[in-house]
Amino acid sequence: MDASFWHARWREGRIGFHEGQPNAHLVAHEALLPIRDARVLVPLCGKSVDLVYLAARAQSVVGVELAEVAVRAFFDEADLPPHRTHDGPYVHYEGANIDLIVANLFSLTPEDIGEFEVCFDRASLVAIKPEDRASYRDVVRALLRPGAVTLLVVFEHDAEPVEPPFSVEEDAVRALFQQDEITLLATREFDDLPAGFVARGASYVREKVYRIVRR
Repeated sequence: MDASFWHARWREGRIGFHEGQPNAHLVAHEALLPIRDARVLVPLCGKSVDLVYLAARAQSVVGVELAEVAVRAFFDEADLPPHRTHDGPYVHYEGANIDLIVANLFSLTPEDIGEFEVCFDRASLVAIKPEDRASYRDVVRALLRPGAVTLLVVFEHDAEPVEPPFSVEEDAVRALFQQDEITLLATREFDDLPAGFVARGASYVREKVYRIVRR
């Protein structure tokens, strides 16, 4: 991952990917995820309020985020006093049943953070350059137990691929996770294109939601 790019985005407040309420797809498809009594992984979590939504339903939630400023902002905005600790090379912020790890996701292994039954990926795969997607998949898949369920949300668009969110076509998703069980749950066409996509020359934007079961 390009650490300097993401640190700059957070430093400059260019976080249009942040949603101020629980993700609509997560809420709509929650029943398809075995959240109860599960450990939930949220890669590239930022300061997402989805962490709070998931924590109210799961045994525990672990988020991974490169920018420590985002982690601090999450706990400030959630009004949740964190306990900050070092575990080897990683910094942990823990509050209630939420553990946010300041780390490059690509460096993590099950020995570092354990294994998970659920993964929620709303803004991770779309943030990864196409040439790095297989490495991302391998890292995340290694953290998931067999039978673990991922809810994956991606965009398809024709905007210039100069920065995230990148377009992730359905063929790419199916090729990337070909060894797993993949179900397309929903497709949303944008009638009014988001400004960031328009600025990059997009003529269409659609959002797709997948349920992926690790085999």
